Amino acid sequence: MAGVSSTDHDLEARFQRLTIESLEGQHRDILKRALSNVLSTEIAEFTLAQIVDGLPIHDVLYDRYNTHVMVHVYDPMPIRHDRLCYGVLERSRQLYAEFDLKIIKLDSKAVHAYQTASPGSRAFKTRLIELVAVALHQIAVWVYKQNTSLHKGEPPTGHRPPPTYFLHEWYRDYDQYPDGIAGCVGYWVEARILGGVILFDRHSLESHEVYIHPNRAEASYRICRLLDEQKQQLLGFLLHNGPTAPAHCPLPILPTLDNADRVDPEEPIAETGIYRDIWERKEKPATPGDYRLRDVKCHEDWANFEDMRAAASRARGRLYRQSVARMAAEEANESR
Repeated sequence: MAGVSSTDHDLEARFQRLTIESLEGQHRDILKRALSNVLSTEIAEFTLAQIVDGLPIHDVLYDRYNTHVMVHVYDPMPIRHDRLCYGVLERSRQLYAEFDLKIIKLDSKAVHAYQTASPGSRAFKTRLIELVAVALHQIAVWVYKQNTSLHKGEPPTGHRPPPTYFLHEWYRDYDQYPDGIAGCVGYWVEARILGGVILFDRHSLESHEVYIHPNRAEASYRICRLLDEQKQQLLGFLLHNGPTAPAHCPLPILPTLDNADRVDPEEPIAETGIYRDIWERKEKPATPGDYRLRDVKCHEDWANFEDMRAAASRARGRLYRQSVARMAAEEANESR
């Protein structure tokens, strides 16, 4: 999948979105409570406050797998931004108080799957996690679109800046996102609060596996399947119902070497089947700079030696197939 047409956007993203209020009874109440539990955490408040501020703070900017992408190339202003600007936290809390859940638009298929699932069932729990991730994404989109940045008009750095500094390395194809650049911000917020972008096995309708795609300095860049224990901790937190916040907060969930079931983000999502929305990541051309072919390996990326060898083999296979296809195209052009 090289890209997604605007027609696909209209059909998949714009015309088939529903609000949380379209849900009925217990399903609506549980989702609202789960979302409230997430938004009540310190990591959620701090992350969304950075959107209101307009820049990530220095430590957060550097807490990414590949800092070079954002810092060394672009020399961005956030290098000097070591704390939230004065009054931002209060402004962020005010925005939250004004926020109306009706603003959140959810994919109609996910809403239907959640509404028709029996509370407590595996399908119900999986779709609850999905809707919480999507709702969090949409809240971030809304906050970004309020245009509250305190850093407008600051002098340029002399380098071409990225479209936004709130950027997950693998989710930057804003030209095909329904919400444009704000969509990049949504993925970044998901990753900061939940531990990664939340993905699913779309090849199988019967699968209830949940995957997470982190972008942290101390975590793998690869997509990792959540362990059953991690899912249960997350669900216990989301489903908590009490007058006070849950005693234990598992967020952010960061994969470890125990998360041995992994997927290469370099592989086309149409082939792996691991994604949430088909437009989220464009297929990228194979290059010798593929992470899987590096001489120096980051041990967090590979569950074991066989995993590392298999990933490198997939990378070489992509390079070979791409080379063969290019030569065939060149020969066809020459024969015309």
